[in-house]
Amino acid sequence: MLALFALLLPAPLFEAPTLRGAQVSAYVVAAQTGAVLYQRNPDASMIPASTLKLLIGSAALDDLGTAFAFTTRLASDGTTLYLQGGGDPLLEAGDFDSAARALGALRQTNFDALAGDVGDAPATRYPDGWQVDDLAYYYAAPPSALSIGENTVRIGVHPSAPGVAPALSIVPATAAVNVINAAITGPAQSVDTSDVRVSWDEPNTLVVTGSVPADETNDELDAAMLDPARVTLALAGAELNHRGVTFANPPRLATTPAGARVVWLHHSPPLAFLLHAMWQPSDNLLAESLLGALAPTRDAAIARERTWLQSIGIDPATTTLADGSGLSAYDRISARDLVTILAHDWNGPNRAIVFGALPVSGQSGTLQKVFTAPPLAGAVIAKTGTVNHARTLAGYLQTPHGTLIFALMINNWMDDGPHASADLRAFESTFLEAFFE
Repeated sequence: MLALFALLLPAPLFEAPTLRGAQVSAYVVAAQTGAVLYQRNPDASMIPASTLKLLIGSAALDDLGTAFAFTTRLASDGTTLYLQGGGDPLLEAGDFDSAARALGALRQTNFDALAGDVGDAPATRYPDGWQVDDLAYYYAAPPSALSIGENTVRIGVHPSAPGVAPALSIVPATAAVNVINAAITGPAQSVDTSDVRVSWDEPNTLVVTGSVPADETNDELDAAMLDPARVTLALAGAELNHRGVTFANPPRLATTPAGARVVWLHHSPPLAFLLHAMWQPSDNLLAESLLGALAPTRDAAIARERTWLQSIGIDPATTTLADGSGLSAYDRISARDLVTILAHDWNGPNRAIVFGALPVSGQSGTLQKVFTAPPLAGAVIAKTGTVNHARTLAGYLQTPHGTLIFALMINNWMDDGPHASADLRAFESTFLEAFFE
């Protein structure tokens, strides 16, 4: 079998113009037997991009269990109400409606303050190796024990007359989100250059820049909440107040005292749902939140990941781990290691959960518009990865010969030219289709 696929994948395939200067690593095994069907630089240390999310998802299944859910608590010491963050990025302001009802039933609706408890939060909000250029955008929203609404701010940019600043609409609307309007309205049919940046001298402030055409009707920017704990407290407090719970003083951060009584609990959906919500769109914040669920600090959580890797037969020394999402420039892992993780899931009790959560070619998630023609349509169940100059793909390939487990990693790719992405996708298709012969 190995000889067969070696013939089907001749060296010239990897000499395509789109791969000029790129480093390519690939590893393919038969799921049923573990037989190696193809390998090319399988132990190279590669930038995984979002295929690193396979690690946190699979480790969470084993370490946290399928019943795991993020839990948010409200506790009271009689005078102060403490919001104990559980790291749930799917928490919404509307969820506090039931908290207000619970407090009303207990006849506890007047408090000195709402205090936010973030536990042993890391000293830095961002993992090592995240790029400064990314920090204003939704996909780089910082993880926090107190999170809400995916820690995302939606900024509507509404043009005025040319030369006049556009109006901004901000959701969620709260003073805890600081936005400076430095944009301008451009002529009708001009190029839309509107963008959002982090203010260098005010690191908790977003700045809207650029020009929006005067005839633009739906210009929206999805930005990161730069201080999610503060925003969560503000939104929770406003919702509780709207429902009849009052606070004499502004919200603050504080540790929940021993003996405080838990008065309300909120659980996220269980882990199978969370994996689907993470892997399908490649949600960075969910990945970082799951990493945070492994241990109180990021370093301790990564140490737990390394212990888990060793338990499934991977030498942790073959990896460099800085975060859970793969957004860090420091992350490194090999194609062989990714296949080992996927093989562990195939051979374990959670195969159905993993298959149900990963994107499917031509059908769902980041593969919905990819590999849409036979024989690959519906046959690729995999996680994609995309960062600057790196494209990765790892998962399962269902062929007439049986299910294969594969990782295809491309680094140092010069992604320029109008057809670069299409050419690379054609290469990936040719690579995968060879296993159907």
